[in-house]
Amino acid sequence: MNDSSFPSKEYELIQRMQNILPPVSRSSPYEMSIGDDAAVRVNRVAGERLVITTDVSVENVHFSAKTMTFEEIGYKSMASNLSDCAAMGARPDGAVVQLVFPKAGVSNIRVDEAIERIYAGFSKACERWDFPIVGGDLSGGGEWAVGITLIGSVAPGRAPLKRTGIADGDALWVTGLPGGSAAGFAALTRWGRGGVPPKYGRFVDAHVTPVPAVEEGLALAADPSVRAMMDLSDGLSKDIATLCFDNALGFIFDADVLKSVPPAMINLADDLSADYRNWFWHGGEEYELLFACAPSLNPYNIDDIAKRRPDMTRLGFFTSETRKVLIHNNGDTEELPMKGWDHIF
Repeated sequence: MNDSSFPSKEYELIQRMQNILPPVSRSSPYEMSIGDDAAVRVNRVAGERLVITTDVSVENVHFSAKTMTFEEIGYKSMASNLSDCAAMGARPDGAVVQLVFPKAGVSNIRVDEAIERIYAGFSKACERWDFPIVGGDLSGGGEWAVGITLIGSVAPGRAPLKRTGIADGDALWVTGLPGGSAAGFAALTRWGRGGVPPKYGRFVDAHVTPVPAVEEGLALAADPSVRAMMDLSDGLSKDIATLCFDNALGFIFDADVLKSVPPAMINLADDLSADYRNWFWHGGEEYELLFACAPSLNPYNIDDIAKRRPDMTRLGFFTSETRKVLIHNNGDTEELPMKGWDHIF
């Protein structure tokens, strides 16, 4: 037994983490917060469907403490799971968290303080989208890693949207700006966290504090003209290729699709001697939604989406005439190479 009233330092830290997280509300299907051996969920709604997603964020692969605060690391790790949940048309229900921290410590902050700040980031997401963290685990290791399993719920009478179900001629839209996060990361890499010109701040925000399209996913999934949906996190070139493969179709980008890129992103690319088109085609970590729908659907007519996502863009259409992903380039049509994020290579 240690000198404090707690049975261990780990127990004491968990108690502090409980104080950071919002309490489990009486309306929640979960009976308790973190602190026990497992979470308990009561099925209160007949016909309810649950979706389960998980992501792991690893230091120097998915994030760096040099460009992000620990609170942002926690928030973004949760946001990536929320985006997967949104892509199924599900509402976040509850989460469990696995956190690995470096045994060697952190140079400028105590490990327990860094963990608390990560949990403050979790709490920001939990409060915004009204769901609890109900369990998890702490472990020492070689570097920071955040593993999250998120449970989402789909209302009775509705089915989760999947990546399949796209028809020949269906349109593909995206809820936000492809490449914005990649642009922000490039700016951080060049200038550091304190040196990015304010005019490019929106791209830094897109990288460190993305806003997953949870409410938009719910609204889109409720519209029968929306056939399929997918989280945009590995870059357009990879994620659209995945949709094409899963539906045995090809895809042709609209000729004017690059006109949706804002001038600020083009100016940033010029300042960095980069090509904004590479960010747009291959960027990743946007945590937006790709959704395929009937060509007659105008998603701006769906309740509340236009206000939440005023920068939605129609990207192009699916076709049975090819299995390739094609773009227009200087009057020619060519295949878009797949250069998005791939964990294996």
